[in-house]
Formats: sequence, structure tokens, C-alpha cells
Amino acid sequence: MNLEHTYVSINLPISLCIPTKNRYDSFLNRYVEQYIRYLDNMIISEIIICDEDGGDYNKFLNNQIYKPYICNGKLKIFKNERILGVFENKLKVVSLSNNEFVALIDSDNFCDESYFTTVREYIINNKQSLSKHIILAPSRGKPNFDFTQYSGEIITTKNLGLFFNRSDYGVLLNTGNYVLTKSIVNNIKYHRSQEILTKISACDVMYFILLAFQQFTDFEFHIIKDLSYDHSLHDDSEYIKTNEMCKHFREKILKPQYIQLWHKYKQTNQ
Repeated sequence: MNLEHTYVSINLPISLCIPTKNRYDSFLNRYVEQYIRYLDNMIISEIIICDEDGGDYNKFLNNQIYKPYICNGKLKIFKNERILGVFENKLKVVSLSNNEFVALIDSDNFCDESYFTTVREYIINNKQSLSKHIILAPSRGKPNFDFTQYSGEIITTKNLGLFFNRSDYGVLLNTGNYVLTKSIVNNIKYHRSQEILTKISACDVMYFILLAFQQFTDFEFHIIKDLSYDHSLHDDSEYIKTNEMCKHFREKILKPQYIQLWHKYKQTNQ
């Protein structure tokens, strides 16, 4: 083991948070088997899984591989008392973490070791200039999503409007699988109307980012060079199942609010 690498990991702990619902057999079991190796090597400090209906929860508890990690508290499995939905389950799993920096990763996607080492290096190298409320976004979701043209860019309220001239802005702001500061989740406010939370569905990430821009004047969205993960598109994907509804909600509801926010910033800072 690289002792220098281990030292850095200990001094910048990152929690891996995974919301799930019926993904144990198809994705999550084999992914978590790999992730616990990252626990052993101190690449990540803990794994938190929040299950919507208990199916995945019970399978994890019954798997002998995971029992030592559950017992020592490095792998924490939670079961919701009711179905929260995609948006609220993500907030909940982050809220259960112990660290300020959290990798919020969908249960059907996978991040290899380089994801965590790349983002950790970025945080350390930019620690003095980073805002308290940030999202560090990957520049690639292999094999389908490529945002390398945005690598190194930082989106703030000041330059937000520039991105709406680009055809892939909605995907850029909605792909997820990023690292964020827990401070955002601890302090963000949102409308608890179940109708709204149902409508946002697969565009929940873009909605979350909108709330962050609206509520935190120092919020920043960083696109990190060479930060990538494996993104799975499949028939049971929330993105596939609700894509058309998400497009409508994004263009008719979310985009106007983003543009309004940008115009408000320009008027205030003329």
C-alpha cells in the first residue's frame, strides 16, 4: 500500500452514499463488493446505503461478506419506513454520512478507484479557494456522456446564462454521480409537495442544483477534468422511464427559473 496515498485519504475522508431500490441483484451487490476493497485501502471512509422498500436491505444483511463491515460501522444499511422517491432518498442518504465531502452515486452506476483519488486531489489542490457549497461533477459518464469540453469550468450564478446556449446543458446539469459538500443537504429547503417531487423524477438533479443556486450565494458547480465513472443505461433506468416527462419539466419549469435567476443576478450587479 502507498503510505503517502493512505495519509492523504485519512486526512480527507470521503463518504460514499448510495440510494437504492431493487438494485441488489442487477448492480449493487457486485459494485459494493468492489467498494469494500476501497474501505480496506482507505480510499473511502464509509459506505451508506439507503433502501426505499427493504428488498436490498435484507439481502445485504444476509450476505456474510458484508457482516464484518456492518459490524464495524464502515458499511451502513438503512431501510426507509415509506417510499421517499428519488429526490428525497438522495437527501436522506447524504444526511446519514459522517463527512463533509460525500460521493453521491446512483446504485446502477460504478466509480472505480481513480474517481475518488482524482476528486480528492482536486479538493486538496484547491482547498483554499473552494466554496462551502459546491458540487464537483464528472466530465465523463462512460460510455454515453462526455462533458470533457466543459472540463475545468466552474458554473456560478454569475455565468449561469452562458450555458443555456449549449444543447447539452440539461444533461450536464442532470447526470449526477458527483461529490458534494454535506453543508448543502443540511441546509437546503425544498417544496414537500408530492406532486412536484413525482414530476421531477429523473430530472431531480437539475432541480436540486436549481435550489442550490437559489439558496446559496456561494454555490459553485465544478466540472472536473479526468473525473469519470461508469454510467449504465437500461430499461429499468429512471432516466429511460421518465425521459419525456423530464424533458418537459426541464424546459417548461426548470429552465425559466434558471434564466430568471441569472437575470436577477445581472440586474443586482450592474
